Amino acid sequence: MGIKKCKDCKQIFAPVRKEKKCPDCRRKEEEKFKLVRDYLWENPGAMIEEVHQDTEVEKELIREFVREGRFDQMGELELSIDCERCGVPVSSGRFCKSCRDALQEGFNKAKSKKKKKKKPKEKKGSGMFTRNRRGKS
Repeated sequence: MGIKKCKDCKQIFAPVRKEKKCPDCRRKEEEKFKLVRDYLWENPGAMIEEVHQDTEVEKELIREFVREGRFDQMGELELSIDCERCGVPVSSGRFCKSCRDALQEGFNKAKSKKKKKKKPKEKKGSGMFTRNRRGKS
């Protein structure tokens, strides 16, 4: 189980899963999410700066909500963040579709190169170093 230090308030807590925040900070974050969500229902074309000014929720936290895809079920929102690779606006996640595809292709190439380099190990003998000892005795 173990203990962790909360990412926000630095209090020590026992995480149930792989949580990085204590229950109090998670509850506060969830309240802020509801505040932003309700604001977006009333103002569907709002941008992050506007949401931040009217709700006083931190911009980075709003970006984190978008990155996590927590607004995806709300339909067509204009709320977006920039792709971390090329800077194109995305509505959820860290990367745009073309960058995700390019990264996936790169991973697949690296994976296939690794498979090609691996050679099956040859079995030299059946015992633990006994073949070498037999000749010397």
